[in-house]
Amino acid sequence: MRRILPPVLVAAVLFAALPVNAQAEDGTDDLVRLPGQGLVKPDTGPAQRNLDRLVPGGGLFASFDADGDGRISSQELTSGTKAAYLAADANGDNQLAALEQQDWAANLPTRDDTLANPVRFDPNLDRVVTFEEFEAVIAQLAANYQDSNGVIEMARLSAPEPRSERGDRRAPAPPQGGPDNRLGAGRN
Repeated sequence: MRRILPPVLVAAVLFAALPVNAQAEDGTDDLVRLPGQGLVKPDTGPAQRNLDRLVPGGGLFASFDADGDGRISSQELTSGTKAAYLAADANGDNQLAALEQQDWAANLPTRDDTLANPVRFDPNLDRVVTFEEFEAVIAQLAANYQDSNGVIEMARLSAPEPRSERGDRRAPAPPQGGPDNRLGAGRN
């Protein structure tokens, strides 16, 4: 039995890695995206087109700006949330399954992993997202960007450029042979 167990474990690990390799070979960058990354898709509406990167949920909130004034009022947030839930509920059964939510998020004007995560919208993990659960998550996200009057300014939805890679943040090396090159200084 002990001789069989290590090969079985190795086979199980290799088998589990197969889908990841298959996804990585298809040329998509889905494996390197970070949660909440909000890249604006090229075929978006005018409200989002002026922003290159959006905060988590920013593309969805921008789509709620019904009057196009660059401000999302609490009324627009409420009606936009209802419309988003109805759009996500593809089969009309008044509850979202994980696949419905992921399909809905894939059709948003931004690539936003925050809204595609089924667990985020299903706090009780019953595999069903009710409107109340959906609305609570949207309200929680909106609270990050609302001013004291409950209004979200479009400018607050713009995300900063990502930081450079970890290796790029190091200080530049001092010039060779210059005054900072003290290794061996004082030795003659």
